[in-house]
Amino acid sequence: MDLRDVMEKVAAITGAYSGLGAALSRIFTKEGYRLALGGKNKEELEKFAKEIGGDVLTVVMDVRNKRDCELFIDSTAKRFGRIDLLINNAGIWKSSNIDEVSEEELDDMFKVNVFGPIYCSQAAVKVMRKQNSGHILSVGSTAAIDYKVSHIAYGASKAALIGFVGCLKTELEGTGIRVSVFSPGGMKTKLFRSKPERLRDDFMEPDFVAGKILEHIKNPSDEWNVVLRRPK
Repeated sequence: MDLRDVMEKVAAITGAYSGLGAALSRIFTKEGYRLALGGKNKEELEKFAKEIGGDVLTVVMDVRNKRDCELFIDSTAKRFGRIDLLINNAGIWKSSNIDEVSEEELDDMFKVNVFGPIYCSQAAVKVMRKQNSGHILSVGSTAAIDYKVSHIAYGASKAALIGFVGCLKTELEGTGIRVSVFSPGGMKTKLFRSKPERLRDDFMEPDFVAGKILEHIKNPSDEWNVVLRRPK
C-alpha cells in the first residue's frame, strides 16, 4: 500500500480521550490516520489531542444528542474532505438487576449505547455514500451474548447495538461501505469506576483490544460480528 494512501485516511472516533477510545486514537495516529476526536469534556479532549499530536480535529459532543452527532460528522468531512472510518466507541456501563434498574438508567444507557451510534452512523453514511467507500465500526460487548447477572440495561443496550449493526450491514451491501461490530470482554478502563470491585486481574488492557480492532479493520474479509474474549 502506498504510504500516501494511508496518510490521507481519516478516522472519526467517539469517546476518544479515555479507555479504549484513547488507545484507538493513539494506534490510528501511529498508523498515519488523520483523526477527528469526539468527547464531552472539552478540556480533557483538547489535552489528549495535544498529547497524541498529528493532524487532529476535536469536537465537543454528547452522543445522546443527534445534532451533536451530525456536527461531529459534518465537521470531520468539512475539515478533511472525507471519512474513511467511523468508530462508535462512546459507551456507558452500570450494574443493575431487574429489581434495581430505573427508567432513567434504561433511558440513558440506550441513548448512549444505541441511539448515539445510530445517529453518528446515519450522518456518516451520507458522507461515505458519496465516496462509495468507508467503514463504520461499533464497539459492542460480550455482555450482549453472555447474559450476565446484573447487566439488564447494559446487556440489552449492547444486544440492540449488534442488531442495529446487522441491519445496517445488510442495508448497505453493494455500496462499498463496510459495517461491523467488535465485542470485547472486560477491559481495564474507567467504565467500571462506579463499581471498581468488578475489575478483575484478567481484564484486557485497552491497548491490546485496540490492536485487535486494528487487525480487524485491516482485514476486509473478516466477519462482521467479532467477539474478543479475555485470554485464558
